[in-house]
Amino acid sequence: MMNLKNVPWCEKYRVHELADIKGQELAVDKIKFFLKSFPKKKAICLHGPPGVGKTSLAYAVAGEMGAEILELNASDFRNKAKIGEIVGPASRQASLFGKGKIILIDEVDGISAMKDRGGLAELLGLLEKSAFPIVITANDIWNKKFSMLRKKAEVVAMTGVEHKEILKILMEVCESENCVVSGDVLRGIAIRARGDIRAALNDLEVLSKMDSESLMQEVGDRDREKSVFDALKKVFQGTGIDDEMLRVYDDVNMPIDDLFLWVEENLAVAYQGEELCLALDRLSLADVYRGRIRRQRHYRFMVYEYFLLGAGIASVKKYERGGWVQYKKPSRILKIWLQNQRAAKKKSICEKYAKVAHVSVKGAMKDFLLLRLILGDGKVRKELDLSGDEILYLDKV
Repeated sequence: MMNLKNVPWCEKYRVHELADIKGQELAVDKIKFFLKSFPKKKAICLHGPPGVGKTSLAYAVAGEMGAEILELNASDFRNKAKIGEIVGPASRQASLFGKGKIILIDEVDGISAMKDRGGLAELLGLLEKSAFPIVITANDIWNKKFSMLRKKAEVVAMTGVEHKEILKILMEVCESENCVVSGDVLRGIAIRARGDIRAALNDLEVLSKMDSESLMQEVGDRDREKSVFDALKKVFQGTGIDDEMLRVYDDVNMPIDDLFLWVEENLAVAYQGEELCLALDRLSLADVYRGRIRRQRHYRFMVYEYFLLGAGIASVKKYERGGWVQYKKPSRILKIWLQNQRAAKKKSICEKYAKVAHVSVKGAMKDFLLLRLILGDGKVRKELDLSGDEILYLDKV
């Protein structure tokens, strides 16, 4: 049995039955009809914004049919030969387990970025020969490069899920995880997710470890984070060094030091091999300029700093990238923030103890290991009027 302890909540709570698909009744009906009428059409394309359940719907319908599902991510296919080598045999060979089979080609947007390599044409040819139904997912199927694919496949739109449905999901997850979060906070997460269930679950998982005040502050930062994600998508997936790329961070309202952490955290997500080495070199050079600005107050160097973090890192790619990529929030920011929160609680406890015991706060901080034992007594805690967060901190230390 798989250990679910360290599995992200967005994967842990992925739906497995069609009855659990929220807010996508029309898409559910259409994919059922497609499978019943196969091979009238060989493929169905589920398209819509990230996090609305495109991949989950494919897995749910396969589970309900008792069919094997073979998932292939289009962004891993680099040319015509690769697609023919991987998808070709999969589309003709029967399941090893004697079940039916559904082929899932996820994030087909990734193929469209492979310029002049014949990848999309090869995929279109394979649709005609496939002995099994093919489910394709895409964020934007209306790109002109997909005109032939739209003719050959049933096209089904999936829209963002209403915040009320997301709120129900979050409440169920909280109950399952024994996670106590106020209704206002859950509602705020659901609304600001803008129809993206995956984003809402990711927020809840990270923020559930914080106190209520911090939760509301973090949820309120979603607009700022969205601007960061949009900028990272432009840098990591685009190649054109145009005016838009040169001003890519103009709408990102955060300190340059935090921006460095966002770029550093996601370099290995976006790049591999030689591209990753080149991108790290650009990042290190930007850090050189950052150091000079701090030491010498030469703020004119900031233009080079932002150029290297944007256009410099974007230019290491040989071609544009497509598809959806889950960029990560910097783990170091969260760790620093949590450490600061713990330090603040420790200091507030020491301040209360120092006032009653007539000792210095510095002395109480120094003898905190002994102070922990003293504060294990409930009467002492009550006398110091320790808050719930402070008591929780003492119990966890």
